[in-house]
Amino acid sequence: SSGINAEWPLRPGAKRKIWHYLKMWFGAWWKIVLWIVWFFCQFNYFNYNWEQWYGYTKGARCSVPEDEMEDLRILGRTVQDVLESAGVTYFLLYGSLWGALRIGDILPWDNDIDMGINKDDMKVPIDDVVTALQAKDLSARYNTNGVINVFSKSKFQSRVDIMLFSDWYGTGTMHRIGWETYIFPLYYRTQHSFPYRLIKRPLDTIDFIGRKWPAPHEGKEIMKYHYPRDYWKETKPEGC
Repeated sequence: SSGINAEWPLRPGAKRKIWHYLKMWFGAWWKIVLWIVWFFCQFNYFNYNWEQWYGYTKGARCSVPEDEMEDLRILGRTVQDVLESAGVTYFLLYGSLWGALRIGDILPWDNDIDMGINKDDMKVPIDDVVTALQAKDLSARYNTNGVINVFSKSKFQSRVDIMLFSDWYGTGTMHRIGWETYIFPLYYRTQHSFPYRLIKRPLDTIDFIGRKWPAPHEGKEIMKYHYPRDYWKETKPEGC
């Protein structure tokens, strides 16, 4: 009769060939999976140990020229005005908070300003904040890593980074948002998370670049979460 019988036998040796190819296929995939896991672990370990940009970057300046520093201060004050007008809960973080705590200004070797925003408190869309910054003749963009990058249009291209945080698990712990937090969970969970109580409104204020700025509660307490292994040290660029 026409057609193929369901019980039609395989050619001699066909089963052996099929089994051979299956073993090759699964063997290759296991190697790929193991390599991905190894790479993932290595990348997380590297980021976990990358504690300070100025501790890692070779040739970082010990002192930023005053005209460049002043351009950064002007940018910082402009960004502050926009965030105040938008009613956003913002606060100093990372190296900028260290500068405020230690000298009331930007650290001599720092070349940007770091700020945080409580995304859970935002009453305006992120895009509206970006648009308001651009209206001040600034270059501003929101990237999928949960950061608003703001640049001056001067020859120095001074920079302010505004990181967004959220208590997305409802556990009282603020986490950085963005896709990178999923790629480097060890790094972000151990050095970019902190208790919500430290930024609960109303915030403390601190002197910074000639103004009063919102700052986390309890002074340097938040640094224990950002720099858990050396928050008590002053880390300078190599050779400074």
